[in-house]
Amino acid sequence: MDTSAAGPATEATPGDGTEWFGLDELLAAGQQSLTRLVGPTDTFFGQHWERTPVIVTDHPADAFADLMTLQDFDRILTEGPVAVQTLHAVNASRALPAEQLVHYRGNGGGPLADPGKVLDAFAAGATLVLHGLHRWWPPLRRICQELSSVLSHRVVADAYLTPPGQTGHLRHYDTHDLFTLQIAGSKHWRIEDPTVPLPLSSQHNTPERLGPSTVHFDGVLRAGTSMYLPRGHLHTVSSRTDTSLHITLGIEAVTWKDALTSAVRSYAEQQHLPWRRVLPAGFARPGATDRQALPEITEVPPYEEMVAWAQERFWRHEYRSSHAGRLLSMISATPGGTDTGAGRATPVRRAPGIVVRARLSGDHYVVSVDDKDIRLPAAVAEDVRVLLGGEPVRAQDLPSLSEKNADALLRRLLQEGILRIAHS
Repeated sequence: MDTSAAGPATEATPGDGTEWFGLDELLAAGQQSLTRLVGPTDTFFGQHWERTPVIVTDHPADAFADLMTLQDFDRILTEGPVAVQTLHAVNASRALPAEQLVHYRGNGGGPLADPGKVLDAFAAGATLVLHGLHRWWPPLRRICQELSSVLSHRVVADAYLTPPGQTGHLRHYDTHDLFTLQIAGSKHWRIEDPTVPLPLSSQHNTPERLGPSTVHFDGVLRAGTSMYLPRGHLHTVSSRTDTSLHITLGIEAVTWKDALTSAVRSYAEQQHLPWRRVLPAGFARPGATDRQALPEITEVPPYEEMVAWAQERFWRHEYRSSHAGRLLSMISATPGGTDTGAGRATPVRRAPGIVVRARLSGDHYVVSVDDKDIRLPAAVAEDVRVLLGGEPVRAQDLPSLSEKNADALLRRLLQEGILRIAHS
């Protein structure tokens, strides 16, 4: 995968007419984060991606302290409400019943974990698992966002705290690739080659799929070590004489099966009649064959259509832009809402961590962020391009618009979260 292929921020995708803003910056950050975890990315994609593990041991012990620390984990457990569905206590692959961790129910928000009961479970040998940290822990949200941009697959984050001498999960394989980052302490990993190559999400662990295999790695990952583990690799993980904290960044990938299935569904929904016809009457009878109907459906969605579907799904539904600072920008954009409101001399710039897609569509210039489309008059397209270029811009720097229209455009883009006030 060559992320250097992304062109200038306003370069249109060939044959598609879409203009991209903010993508180059995001890809650069994502490339840096991926290199941090696996080393040279050319080697990673050429030799290891979906094939073999990568273990990087040359980081200092505190290499990932910017993402999470033991102190952070403690604060999350003890200082804020944690919904039970985001926390599991696990011992030897068996999760404690949620009711054993509950103290009281939130006001309509579902059951909350009791810190005392959770820590008692840890003292009794349970591994504590915090799920979904990519949604609400800012450092992990950021790195997942960056990695997603480079991989074009959604990345999610969980954290595992294991007491000394314990095994949270027995021998198993995952149906998604993952990165693991050892934050504190150490863990012993025994990794075996897959018995089910590249398992699908539906191919769960069963006794017949957990047969004997060849050991690929048997050793200790210490604090500061990162690893890439392709799906299907069997592994057994246990802590040693110290408490272990590690993070997993799971890759929720889109397979060719997913792309083909969705493209065929789209074909059928778009009046492609052969795919909407029923199987021949009586097809379920033993020996019944009617191949005359088959030639009509031998046309399958082309490669370009499958990739286009996957791209649309990723940018509209999987990738989520940052909203940090949006509220203050919205307030600033409200006339009379604050004495620090945005005026004609107030510089604004494209919001950090946001990827904007834009295209001309008839009389409109459609600006899209995630799954939201904002339809603007086509006449303001060039002014919007200036505003999204990445540099600070003021309303008075848009000479093609009247003062009233320039102010209205800036206010709209501030309220939509596409622009932020550019603080010096």
